[in-house]
Amino acid sequence: MSNIPNRVKTYIFVMSLIALSLVVCLSKTYNIINIKTLIFFSILAVISESFLIQLYAGGAVSVGFAISLAAIIIGGPLTAGVITAIGFAFRTVKTPNRGYVHIFNTPYYKTVFNISQGIVNTGLAGMVYVYTGGEVYTDNFVFAVIPILFTMITYAILNTTTISTLMSLLSEKNFYVVWTENLKNIFPNMIGVGTIGVIIALAYISYGPGAVLLFFGPLLLARYSFKLYMEMKQVYMDTIQVLTKTIEAKDPYTSGHASRVQEYAVKLARALNLKDKKIENIKRAAILHDIGKIGIDDRILKKPDKLTEDEYNKIKEHPLIGARIIKDVDFLKDVVDIVKYHHERYDGKGYPEGIKGEKIPQEAAILSIADAFDAITSDRPYRKALSIEDALKEIKKNAGTQFNPKLSEIFVKIVSKERKREMQTDVN
Repeated sequence: MSNIPNRVKTYIFVMSLIALSLVVCLSKTYNIINIKTLIFFSILAVISESFLIQLYAGGAVSVGFAISLAAIIIGGPLTAGVITAIGFAFRTVKTPNRGYVHIFNTPYYKTVFNISQGIVNTGLAGMVYVYTGGEVYTDNFVFAVIPILFTMITYAILNTTTISTLMSLLSEKNFYVVWTENLKNIFPNMIGVGTIGVIIALAYISYGPGAVLLFFGPLLLARYSFKLYMEMKQVYMDTIQVLTKTIEAKDPYTSGHASRVQEYAVKLARALNLKDKKIENIKRAAILHDIGKIGIDDRILKKPDKLTEDEYNKIKEHPLIGARIIKDVDFLKDVVDIVKYHHERYDGKGYPEGIKGEKIPQEAAILSIADAFDAITSDRPYRKALSIEDALKEIKKNAGTQFNPKLSEIFVKIVSKERKREMQTDVN
């Protein structure tokens, strides 16, 4: 835990204190449901939380809220909090690299945070259910509709807040931007999964454990279908990355260029507090921005000398070629213009269309700076790479002509700050 920022350590400590205090307070008012029901729903919680769906943009979603909500209705806030905590503590999650993460190989502070936020989110949401008129272990769901709705909303807000706070502290991203983006992604999932949770509670109260399994199976099946969809998208991106590396392999001087451009572009996008959707588009565009070079003659791409005018005009076709290649791929439709316009200039002297100023899409303007910065800090057959300091001078020099001046200023600050931090680390 030594490499975790102090602010994150403090946050985890505070969350654990709140969780512990909440358990003590709830235990004075509510009882734990009978042991058989507790074990049954704890097993369902562990299974639900184990089947996480890794999102391409980062993060993950599960169907665990269905069990948490069912537990609130059946056993009340304390029981639900305990069941959710058990689900988080003992889940076994398959990672993208085919390994498994569980309580025995997870850093203790992560487990503490997951358990704590599970107790806090579910416990407080359960209290809202009770205080808005919801009855524990009732089959009269007509009068429980409003309490259940308030419970869903409360859980969504609390879950978004606890997770977003951690993400903001770890990444130093603007909390409000992280929170609104997460809520937008989480809330629809909460409503859909929560509805199944209500059905599970009704099935258990009316018919017992066997009936619950009839609904729990389809829930996992729906999760599996969504997982296949996410994996298919990942396969698309993996294929594109392989294609990009194939293009880079034609020229050893551009090896790793797309990945570095992506890194620079994302840093600038985050400094601008862009929404996750835009950042995701920039990530994809950065990987794909030179894909149009597949349609350019190898002799031109590998030429060690200065290009002729005709050869340079051929090179200038690659943004349009790239845009044509990806325009029919549905999940890349928002990336087409970024790829197409990443060589436009702020003064209108760029290509392929010569648009200028604020007419250039912001994402394309960001990519333009990142692309240029990596190009001038990398060796080429006809010149040596510039130092970071000299490259930043070039960005400043061309702000307002080649590059968007506001974006250039922010980019220079980001890289300068990182450079200063690196130099201080080297000295220490």
